[in-house]
Amino acid sequence: MNNLKNFVVLGAAFLTLSACSLAPFPEFDDDDYSLVSDSENATYEGQENKKKADAPEKAAPAKTKPVIVADDLDDEPEKAGEKVVAKTEEVKKEIEPKLQPTSVENAIPSVTYLVATIYFNNGSAAVDSSYNKQLRDIVKLAKSKNATLNVFGYASSRTRNTDIVSHKMANFKVSAERAENVANALRRAGMPASKIKVEALSDSNPAYLEVMPEGERLNRRAEVYISY
Repeated sequence: MNNLKNFVVLGAAFLTLSACSLAPFPEFDDDDYSLVSDSENATYEGQENKKKADAPEKAAPAKTKPVIVADDLDDEPEKAGEKVVAKTEEVKKEIEPKLQPTSVENAIPSVTYLVATIYFNNGSAAVDSSYNKQLRDIVKLAKSKNATLNVFGYASSRTRNTDIVSHKMANFKVSAERAENVANALRRAGMPASKIKVEALSDSNPAYLEVMPEGERLNRRAEVYISY
């Protein structure tokens, strides 16, 4: 029985091999299926790819972020540019006035000091001619420094036996006349009137005690201050 099964298996195998040997094989054309090398990229043992060796390696372009020129990122480029221009103009308006030099006329004086004291006779407001040279020198100095002159007129506190109202009125009047006469002398010496300021202070600021006649004489005065 076993011999019969073995005979059947061998017979089937024989028939299969016979069928394969009788099947026709396709014919190939050597020209159509010849091996062709890639001359540009071919690499052989012991030989480097000449093209790759000769060609310099190109660096990748740097990646940069665009500069943001507007506060609102959703704006279109044109609107963003308009915003930047407007903001720049606004900042310039705030800064430019601070950068402008202060004019000489409006500048606050950095130096002020007493340059002359003019004394007067009792009850008089006339400027003695002995002060003429001193006043000319003051004008020359003031012009060289583009300065202003302040003239303050004073009076002594004594007006004999007068009531308080008459006393104050007389002293104020004579102090104003003394200051104005000194200012007139400065103008005659060449000082512009716009550069001279006059103020009458009566007997409000005595320089000396008037217990002696000399103290009273020294309070009858006008003081000239220079500022630049």
